[in-house]
Amino acid sequence: MDTRRRPPVSDLFFTLGLFCVFTVCSLLLIAIGLRAYRATVTHMQDTYSTRTALAYVAEKVRQHDTAGAVALTELGGAPALLLTDTVGDTAYCTYLYADADTLYELTQRADAEPDPALGEAVLAVRGFTVTDAGGGFWALAAQDSGGETVRCLVHPRSAAA
Repeated sequence: MDTRRRPPVSDLFFTLGLFCVFTVCSLLLIAIGLRAYRATVTHMQDTYSTRTALAYVAEKVRQHDTAGAVALTELGGAPALLLTDTVGDTAYCTYLYADADTLYELTQRADAEPDPALGEAVLAVRGFTVTDAGGGFWALAAQDSGGETVRCLVHPRSAAA
């Protein structure tokens, strides 16, 4: 005769129910985390091109941080940032401008007439603007794909930049 007692059926149901509750809670937690992760990735993808374009322009301004090398101008009726360089005895101009949701860069000799159609596409960017914010600051702004405006202030260290 077997002297071992079998556990009551209620213990089995309690254990099984506890396991099911744990599994459901785990799945809910994973679903919430997945939704938060997707939202973060989508937001990062939306702002990547815009923030990269602004960082690119800011770095170009810093590279040309000498007296009088950075100025605002117009190219094809749109505002553009003019960066000047001298290599040997030859002066070069680099124009950074936006046209049709794309940031362009055009580098040529200073004595040549600039043509916006010759610019090299850098990145997709909407609503790119560059303005003189006063106090030696340049205000860069663009819109991401969600319509949110991203701004950046750049301050060249040179006295007359």
